Amino acid sequence: MKIITLFAILVVLMMGVVYGVMFATGEEKADMNGQIVGICLADSQNENNTQNSILVEGLITGNSKAYNLTVKINKDTGIFKKNGNKRDNATFNDLKTGDKVMVMFTGPFVESYPPQTTAKEIVIVPS
Repeated sequence: MKIITLFAILVVLMMGVVYGVMFATGEEKADMNGQIVGICLADSQNENNTQNSILVEGLITGNSKAYNLTVKINKDTGIFKKNGNKRDNATFNDLKTGDKVMVMFTGPFVESYPPQTTAKEIVIVPS
């Protein structure tokens, strides 16, 4: 019985180490890899455009077809620049047309043309 208990504790510890390494290195898989083809600034005069957004053309994870997707950016969206193995903080103003980006989504998709969703995180990838 002691061997089974020790084995169970060892398995739990190993799972914790693996999770900790993944969390510490920030290796979250992107929902979309693509390129910014447009930038839309929020307009306080237009109730239909209250958030900054970018138009991204690229591949959504699990698909082989390229898509255009409007990605809304809110106050909770993390924006970063990849710098080797590190990620430096960035802002909306650092996003430029032509930048390669990795995008992690949050929330549902709005079925429009192009489809829309909100970004949890955007990482600018050096070319």
